[in-house]
Formats: sequence, structure tokens, C-alpha cells
Amino acid sequence: MIEVLLVDDEASLLDVTKIFLEKGGMMKITTSLCAREALDILKTRDFDVIVSDYEMPQMNGIEFLRVIKETYPHIPFIIFTGRGREHVAIEALNLGAAFYLQKGGHPRSQFAELRNMAEQAVSRKRAELALQRSEQRLSDIINFLPDATFAIDREGRVIAWNYSIEEMTGVPALKVLGKGNYEYAIPFYGERRPILIDLIFESSEDIAKRYYGVVHKKGDLLIGETDLPRLKGQKAILWGKASPLYDHEGHIIGAIESIRDVTERRRIEEALRESEARYKGIVDTQEDLICRTLPDGTHIFVNPAYCRYYEKPCHEIIGSRFRPRIPPEERDLLRKHFASLSKKNPAGYIQHRIILPGGEVRWQSWTDQAIFDEKGEIKEYQSVGRDITDIVQAEEAVQMANRKLSLLYGITRHDILNQVTALMLYLEMAKERSNNPVMVDFIQKIELVGQNIERQIEFTKEYEDIGVHAPLWQNVQEVMQRAMQGLDLSKIDLQCHTGDLEVYADPLLERVFYNIVENALKHGQRVTTLSIGITMSSYGLILHFEDDGAGIPYEEKEKIFEKGYGKSSGFGLFLAREILDITGISILENGEPGVGARFEIFFPHGTYRNQQAPDCPP
Repeated sequence: MIEVLLVDDEASLLDVTKIFLEKGGMMKITTSLCAREALDILKTRDFDVIVSDYEMPQMNGIEFLRVIKETYPHIPFIIFTGRGREHVAIEALNLGAAFYLQKGGHPRSQFAELRNMAEQAVSRKRAELALQRSEQRLSDIINFLPDATFAIDREGRVIAWNYSIEEMTGVPALKVLGKGNYEYAIPFYGERRPILIDLIFESSEDIAKRYYGVVHKKGDLLIGETDLPRLKGQKAILWGKASPLYDHEGHIIGAIESIRDVTERRRIEEALRESEARYKGIVDTQEDLICRTLPDGTHIFVNPAYCRYYEKPCHEIIGSRFRPRIPPEERDLLRKHFASLSKKNPAGYIQHRIILPGGEVRWQSWTDQAIFDEKGEIKEYQSVGRDITDIVQAEEAVQMANRKLSLLYGITRHDILNQVTALMLYLEMAKERSNNPVMVDFIQKIELVGQNIERQIEFTKEYEDIGVHAPLWQNVQEVMQRAMQGLDLSKIDLQCHTGDLEVYADPLLERVFYNIVENALKHGQRVTTLSIGITMSSYGLILHFEDDGAGIPYEEKEKIFEKGYGKSSGFGLFLAREILDITGISILENGEPGVGARFEIFFPHGTYRNQQAPDCPP
């Protein structure tokens, strides 16, 4: 359907013209008796073509045409007038009228010709608009390509210069469009010279002869890389791809080239190669056993130390499912270890025995990390191990010595406490029988000394147990529950958010939790809430105990961990720090005085697993 705006000051002519033009149902006619009224209609509606008389009051057809071309330049305009004046026709066509038709003659043929002119004008304008839109889409596509892109015609004139190449060269499109004589080479080489895009117009033989190994041809594409350009004064490595431009008949009418600055990528690749070479050198000289294996056990990498340890050449291990001999009673432990590795918990540590080819049984420790593909499935394991037989044997010797010392200390402690108990009884009897106030005072002071001796001896019992047993993985929630059993928590709101967190620590970890919570209950003034949770940092995991009491003054934050400092024995927090330090775990108080105390236990990487997400409730 073609929308036509018909303008004529003769009402009867408007009616008859409308009737003739709407025959066939292809046109819809809107009429107007003057140009000014037509302009008002145009403000509210769109039309495909305007047909206007020339001689009209207030504004004639030529004046109307001028306004239309200024305001609605895309609408075709036809002058349909009863007076045949040559200068009017020339002026109308010069102003951009699509057609000029003089009224008169046979009505049917005249209106048929007018309809034909309207259809042609609309068809032509629609084709022009479609071409413009197509060219605009093509221009937009080129402009917004991520790679720097430009195009030239057969004469070497620049016909496209996109935003990315403006940014790369610092040369705006307005300064280069339409220019030839290798203008496009200046931003890259500082001179006018042929570049990759110009080779499009040369024969394949000439390209192969002159640029062998530098330029590669792939079908119509030419691909090349060079380190000669200087972009904005800086040396650059550029990768380019050029292609011919064809017309609808298949003739080459120009060429287009995309350029990518690969300087940084080449620098990174070179650095990566150097890093890999250094890494290989480091790995090859390591005495640790290093290997990479597929989930089915196939070895894809081993270092020389691994091969020496198992007394096998590397080429016999790589590509095979070589498996060291494991004592039967430890195979289930190994299976559970690898089964525990997940995307959430990809790394794990294990110690186990191994049987060497000669039959010797040795101890090993391994840190294994699972590597996952994009589907979340394990694609390989990266493992680092070492022989710890000497360490295990030394630990066993130390444990044996500790057991003997512990027995000796227990007997000695028991004997001393018996003697102190007897001393305290004698002092009590002496105090009852003495009437001398000065002597009673002396006796009381001696009693205080005796009580201090008892506390010191009890402390040696607790301190004796630190580090005696090997560290192990412990579920924080379970340890916390055991620690709380001997405490009265009826007057506080306890919130614990640790999930399935497990930590690698001394078996006395329960004592650490007990001492921290007991400290809050005993010394934290006005404590009504105790919150236990975890947060993550780039260095590891923080387990925090936070209360709403009076807090700890800044000048006492370190003193509270000193031996003997405090209102009671002064051993609780000192012991907590000593127990944690066994496995490299640290503790500090980081609360706000007047707001509450906050004890933070820091677990470095490798000493925790199954942690919750970083947004775990505080």
C-alpha cells in the first residue's frame, strides 16, 4: 500500500484524482486544499509520496517543494499542474522533484501516468533507502569490528577506516578517507610504501617469490606478521589479514585489511617460554618426586628424581599405568584420599608406606591436586611427594622418649604434689595453733606460695601434652561441640557457622576452643552473644570468635597471650597460642574496645578443607 498526500486548491479535482488513484487498491490517498494544511498533516502522519499542484494560494507548489526538501527530504515529490511552464518544470526538477506532470488530455491515460509516476518515485526511493541502510549496516559492521580495519579501492584510495584503527594509529578517519598514494602506510612505517593490502593486486607467483615465509596465502586471504612498524613512536609487532573486495559480477574492486597489535601477546608468549624453560630446569633438579597422571593412572610427566627413586627409566613410566607397590592395609586409605578431591576441595595431603622394588618399606608424604576441565570433571592429577622415612622414624623415637618423659614427669609431679599437700596441711595446723598475728600473716603468705606451686605444677601437666601427638584433620564443628560440653552457655546466645570445615592441627585444638570460649564467659563483661564463623582471605582462612562484651583495651591485646598474664592462672590463652603454633597456625585479638572481643585464628593454605563460601554468615 502506497500512502499518497494529494494537495490541490480545487476540491472537485481532488475528489476525482483520489477516485482514479485508489482504483486497484494499491494506493491510499489523503487530500489537502493547501500547502500549509498539508504541512500540518505531515506533522502527524508519514507518507510515501506527495503530489502537488503548482498554482495555489498562500504557498505555490515550488515553495511547498522547498519546504518539503528541507524538512522531509526522503519523501518523493511530484508537481501535477495545469499550466505548462518550462521554467517551472526545470526549477522543480532542480529542487529535487521526482517528476513533473502537466494536467490535461485524456483523464484515464493522465491518471494512469500519474499513478505510474507515483509508483516509480516510491519504488526508486525505497531502493535508495534500502541501499543506504545496507551501506550503513556495512559501515557500522566495519566500524565496530574489534580489529583495526581499513579498505581501499583499485586506485589505492582509502574508502573505510574504522574506530579501532583510529585508536591504534591516532589518525582519525576524516584525515585519511579518500586519500591515495599509500597514505595508510604512514601511521605504521612513517613513509609511503606498499603494505600487505597492496599485495592483493599482485599475482600469487610474485607474492611467493618476493615474500616467501613472511606472507602466507590461504585461498583469497593473505596473512602476514611483521615487527618493523612503529605505532605512535613505539616499536610494535603487527599481525595482518587482507582480502579482496568484489562487486556483484565478481570483479575485484578493492581490498580490505584487518590488523592486530600482537606485541603484548608475543611478549607474554616469550616470557611463558622462558618461564617454562626455567620451570623445567627447576623441576628436573628437584629432589622431590613430581608427576602428573590421568584419572586412569597413566603417567604423562615425571621428573628425574621420581625415576631415580623407583629405579625405572622415565620412558618406561611415561605413557604407562605404573603404580608403586602399596601395603594392602593402606590401599583403602589411598582410595579415600583421591575420592575426597573435588572442585570445592581440589588439593589433599596424605602419608603412607610404600614397598620399593628391592622389598624395602619406606614412608612417603604426597600433596595431590586435581585439575578439572570445563565440564567439572577431573582431567589429571598433579602430585609432589617425598620420602619421609627418616622423619617418621625420628618422630617415633621422639614419641617414645616423650612417653618415657611423660611417665617420669607424672611420677615426679605426683610426688611433688603430695609433698605440697602435706606442707599445706601443716601450715593450716600451724595457723590454727598460733596466737601471734605476725606469724599468722607469714603462714598465709606461705600458703599463697604453696598454691602458686600447685598451679605451676598443674600447668606443666597441660604444657607437657603439646606437640606430643601428630597433627591430624579435625572437623571444627565436632571439636567445638566437645569443647563446649564443660561450659555453662545458658546465659548467652551462641551462633556457630562453620559448616563441614576441617583443619589440620594439633589434637589439643579442643583445648584452644575451650580456653577462648571460657575466656569470653569468665572475663567478657556484659557478654550476651558469641558468634563463631569463618571468612576467607587471599592468604588463607580465618576462624573468628566474636562477642558483644566490653572488649580488650589496645594496650592489652598482645599481653593477654603472655604466660601468667590475667586475672586467673594466666595460662589459658598462652596455651592456646602455643598449641596452634605447633602447626603454623596463628591467633590474635582484633576486636574493638567497648564493642566486643574478636579472636581470629588464621589457617594458612593447606591447613583447611571443605570450607564454606566466602559469604559464610559472620
